[in-house]
Amino acid sequence: MPPSSGRLIAIGDVHGCFLALDTLLAEIAPAKTDTIVFLGDLIDQGRESAAVLDRIIELQQQCQVVLIQGNHEEMLFAARDNEKGLRYWEDCGGVYTLNSYKFGAGLDVIPEKHWALLGSGRPFFETDNFIFTHAGYASDVTMEQQSPHQLRWSLFDPNEMHPHQSGKTVIVGHTEQRNSEILDLGFAICLDTACWRHGWLTAFEVDSRDVWQVSRWGLLRETEEPTHRGKLPQLARH
Repeated sequence: MPPSSGRLIAIGDVHGCFLALDTLLAEIAPAKTDTIVFLGDLIDQGRESAAVLDRIIELQQQCQVVLIQGNHEEMLFAARDNEKGLRYWEDCGGVYTLNSYKFGAGLDVIPEKHWALLGSGRPFFETDNFIFTHAGYASDVTMEQQSPHQLRWSLFDPNEMHPHQSGKTVIVGHTEQRNSEILDLGFAICLDTACWRHGWLTAFEVDSRDVWQVSRWGLLRETEEPTHRGKLPQLARH
């Protein structure tokens, strides 16, 4: 549980977009009492995964950091097991991660501190009012009973989603919103707003519902408000 005095902020799929992450964190200006939850997929697709991981290690000295394991982290660890797993991961954006260390590099170029960071990822993170996981959830079982596939690979389909049995709001990434907008169902929220393509890296403070968004080029999203910050409207739970 984060301290009651601090903010609880979720950040969607970073996918190797260092400039977006660095700008976002500068705008958030995390304090020691804040908790930042990364929803998984820190790596792949974007071209600066190594720098992203270094920035998160630095962030751990500034505030509390919780990492959720995404399917891309799962693929990276599977890539160490056999050639087939390695080729599959590379085809899913892993080649960009390796090139962020050294062009044409192999897995041996990834430093132990990065393996340790990614290995600290949790399947989910739960507080009194919120649940954070990468991809999805089965609504009728506890989080401890969820399958790894459900947590890291399932798609966030608004027509198929139901409130979790706990009554808590679930916050996820993974399912890329091609319109680059947060998908808010009231009982569940998806924050993958397609940063590595054409959209935004999104941070969401769950209690105040403040939103920060930055493009992969480090540009703050303009809103109708006089600053980069917006606020996600409160929806009725259903």
